Amino acid sequence: MKTEQLFIDLSKIVGKKNIITNAEDLTKYNNDWRGFYNNKSLCVLFPESVSIIKKIVKYCYKKNIKIVPQGGNTSLTGASVPTYNNKEIIINFAKLNKILEIDKSNLTILVESGSILANIKEYLDKQNYYFPIDLSSSGSCMIGGNIATNAGGINALKYGSIKENIIGLEIVTGNGSIITSLSKMKKNNTGYDLKSIICNSEGTLGLITKVLLKIFPKPQDNFTFFVAYKDLQTCIKSFNQIRELYYDKLESAELIPDLSIDVCVKNNFLKKHFFANKMPWYVIYRLNLYEDKALFQDIFEKKFNLIDKNISDILIPNSINQETKIWKFRDDLIEAYKMEGKIVTNDISIPLNRMYSFFNIAEKNIKKMNSKIKLHPFGHIGDGNIHYNMILPNDISHENYLKLRNKIYSYVNELVEKFDGSFSAEHGIGQIKKNSLLKFKSKNEIDIMKKLKKVFDRKNILNPGKIFDA
Repeated sequence: MKTEQLFIDLSKIVGKKNIITNAEDLTKYNNDWRGFYNNKSLCVLFPESVSIIKKIVKYCYKKNIKIVPQGGNTSLTGASVPTYNNKEIIINFAKLNKILEIDKSNLTILVESGSILANIKEYLDKQNYYFPIDLSSSGSCMIGGNIATNAGGINALKYGSIKENIIGLEIVTGNGSIITSLSKMKKNNTGYDLKSIICNSEGTLGLITKVLLKIFPKPQDNFTFFVAYKDLQTCIKSFNQIRELYYDKLESAELIPDLSIDVCVKNNFLKKHFFANKMPWYVIYRLNLYEDKALFQDIFEKKFNLIDKNISDILIPNSINQETKIWKFRDDLIEAYKMEGKIVTNDISIPLNRMYSFFNIAEKNIKKMNSKIKLHPFGHIGDGNIHYNMILPNDISHENYLKLRNKIYSYVNELVEKFDGSFSAEHGIGQIKKNSLLKFKSKNEIDIMKKLKKVFDRKNILNPGKIFDA
């Protein structure tokens, strides 16, 4: 089919105002967040309803046109951008963004899949309810994309990843059929749980259009404290003590190396260091409170002797502004780290009891590859999800950077497997981790996934080339 005719046909379906065909305007939708992928799409569509999406998919199924579903385009694995040049259209969900219903009796909220995560959270906050998924990209990522990648974030320690917070979904499959499973019943064992299959499928099985989410009564308050540790082993031991003491309240525990603070100060995200005496490791803790904060803090200080033996220093914010500053730093450290130039990012999970050994072995062998590499591991210590990142010397050529980056990826993934961890903890597979998936998943698992792909998307038009090559 000629491109001109394709644009005419699609314009009739979505309306002229909801299609972009200009190459320059397409760039922001073609390029991924990290800048690794920049293949060209044919066009971008912005459907305003489920019925329009159904028509688009039916048309594409008939004409064998490939589709890339895209939310906020915050994917870190190249999952939300084209795999090939001039072979795919992008369906962007930005205009499918309505909050449809809050049900306070059944503690659910029904939203369209293009709803921004932060907007959902803010809406619920005003209603005195709470949705716990919290990501650095909350202000731009969309709930459909969060589900497609099974996003975790800083609160997964208490509430789990987004999979544990979905009750129902509506999707459009590869032939344009709609599957609606939006029962509000938390106990619903009527056959296969299709929503769990769609979650983490990265848009390869169906286009998510509506989402029924679990919500919670809003905590009365939160209690944050920022702790410094002399070494990682002590840090892990201390985390276990704090978790045992405050298990029902502990929402977040974020591991931070001292390098994170230095990078934020250097790049003007912070004016000065949080602590008077630097330590190699820190953890930011947050507890949910359904009680008076002042009374809880008094009890916390009285119980402090139960956990203080492993703590080198502690900072307890004395105002909302100080507390906000700490959590803003946690978000900003990612942007500050990116500004350091040549970086390597890994999204891994490691069993907590083996994390100290993993860090030691990994650092020793990575430094052998290049002694100037700066290790920058941070993340969600509570569930073992560490972003095992590093800053590479800026004086290496781009060609040598790519070689070293690929060598590090390969080594880290191999080591993670030996430590019974996962080489993809919360970012998915996308394009960048396909080889690792084939290497570390069993043939039987891959075969079953490919069979599922054919059931939902017989012609392989939905997000082709992601997760694996069908």
